[in-house]
Amino acid sequence: MKQTKQQTTSKVVPFTGEFYPGIPEPAPAGNNLAAFLVIIAAALVAGLSMGAISTYQSADQVQLREMKAQSQQLEKVKNQVCNR
Repeated sequence: MKQTKQQTTSKVVPFTGEFYPGIPEPAPAGNNLAAFLVIIAAALVAGLSMGAISTYQSADQVQLREMKAQSQQLEKVKNQVCNR
């Protein structure tokens, strides 16, 4: 079997014959898909939270919470009056 040695790359400058070490290959860019998915997930969470806030603060929901509180107060008064 023939074994070959891996040679380091060198650059020969014309006319002088001087050797310089080869320029290393730039590292490939990071995975853009992962960054894209993180941005999409953050946008989804932000959208959901904004939707939840707007739903919680809507006029119908505020009125429903007030009616529920009034109903509980009425139930307490009813229990106090009927138990006496």
